[in-house]
Amino acid sequence: MKSSLIRFFVLVFAILALTVSGLAQDGSSIVIAQGTDAASLDPQRQNDAFTTSILSNIFDTLVYRDADLNLVEGLATSWELVDDTTWQVSLRDGVTFHNGEVFNAEDVKFSLERPLDPELGSPLASRFAVIASVDIVDDLTVTINTTEPYPLLPARLSEWFMIPKDYFEATDAETLAEAPVGTGAYMFVEWIRDDRLELTANPDYWRGAPSIQNVTFRPIPELSTRVAALQAGDANIVTNVPAFQRAELDASDELNVLEVPSTFFQYVALDGTKNEVLADVRVRQAIQYATNVPEIVEFLFDGNAIQIAVPLAFGTFGLDETIEPYPYDPDRARELLAEAGYPDGISFTLDAPTGRYAQDREVSEALVGQWAQVGIDVELNINAWADQLALYRDGAALAEAHFMGWGTSTFDADDVFFGAFARQPTKNNYVNDLVTELVLEARTTFDEARRIELYAEVQDIIYAEVPWLFLFQQVDLYGTSSNVVWQPRPDQKIGAWTITLQ
Repeated sequence: MKSSLIRFFVLVFAILALTVSGLAQDGSSIVIAQGTDAASLDPQRQNDAFTTSILSNIFDTLVYRDADLNLVEGLATSWELVDDTTWQVSLRDGVTFHNGEVFNAEDVKFSLERPLDPELGSPLASRFAVIASVDIVDDLTVTINTTEPYPLLPARLSEWFMIPKDYFEATDAETLAEAPVGTGAYMFVEWIRDDRLELTANPDYWRGAPSIQNVTFRPIPELSTRVAALQAGDANIVTNVPAFQRAELDASDELNVLEVPSTFFQYVALDGTKNEVLADVRVRQAIQYATNVPEIVEFLFDGNAIQIAVPLAFGTFGLDETIEPYPYDPDRARELLAEAGYPDGISFTLDAPTGRYAQDREVSEALVGQWAQVGIDVELNINAWADQLALYRDGAALAEAHFMGWGTSTFDADDVFFGAFARQPTKNNYVNDLVTELVLEARTTFDEARRIELYAEVQDIIYAEVPWLFLFQQVDLYGTSSNVVWQPRPDQKIGAWTITLQ
């Protein structure tokens, strides 16, 4: 039975490919260039923002975040809290997957429970762990049972893609990772790794057929090459435009620069278990005082970034905006190093990516230069994004310090505080029992005022202990062809069905 199903799906894709070859000559097309390629096209075996952006065109979620990040209907038409650990979700009728399967409650149960299988090795497993079970009431109704009271479940449902149960059970893992089938606005056509990924419009999309017929995502890691592709007309949208090139693009009648404050912020994590020097809070504070964030914001980003005082982006629920960032104070940094017993300075190694975040290589190089002025000697490892991501997921393979970005998916302080500081082990092996206690209480109460109080206490502790160096919240700059009509989102998702051409 399984082999016959596989043959059926292979036939479906063959027919689709022939259809696409005909459509490509007629419909409108766009090319979107970003810094990295997709990690995997199996939505539950990846946890990367650029990959998620691509997959959001192929798959849908039960709950959708609109351009203003409000939670609205998606494949679910309603969600209701029945009791502290039970949610009832009503599903949209008449939706089909790209291969013709009808979307129903079986697919929801499968999609939410599959990542819990330890053999899958899903990097999203920790996010799904709050789900105890999913019960099918009827074809269009499910109840989701959580392991504890969890007020963030609707927000989580906005990031979990729905996948077709029969298709996923009928084929192998390798095929799933390279031939995705969803209910989304676009259908998969072809993926040539590190070159391009092609999609074509789903004429039966439940929101209505997209305006753009064919979409190509191209990975171009090098910033100047990516901008050159836009200028040459080889791309219609490019991500992470360098601030120093903004004026050049703005001066062109053929191009536009769009900006949006991002939910992503940058940080450097410090691991005292891998380098005992970093275990001393005075040393960590010294490095923070030696970090000239305003200089980086001004000279690398031309002001298109916002310094942060704690590891939360502005607009995140629970952020205490009364906390002031550490000032740049190299003299205080030297004093603290001397107090800690290192008057002649310290040394450590830093892992940093290139191609993922705006001017990420330049930021890490600037940090190393600033720290050197107070006697902090850093060996900098610049890694391609795929290599940096592999190190990050491994955890143990990371250097004692690593530069990364964090984008909150729930737009709630829990996303960072639980994910980075309370859930053990963390990527920098930070352990504080009080932080864990406060975060666990905050994530299990529906009292928003109490949650804000708890998060404020967590921020005071994190601010003082500096397990991470707090850098900046980025402002995302996109370059577009002048005929592109589109509003970028703070979460970096590019939904091609929201784009039109003039």
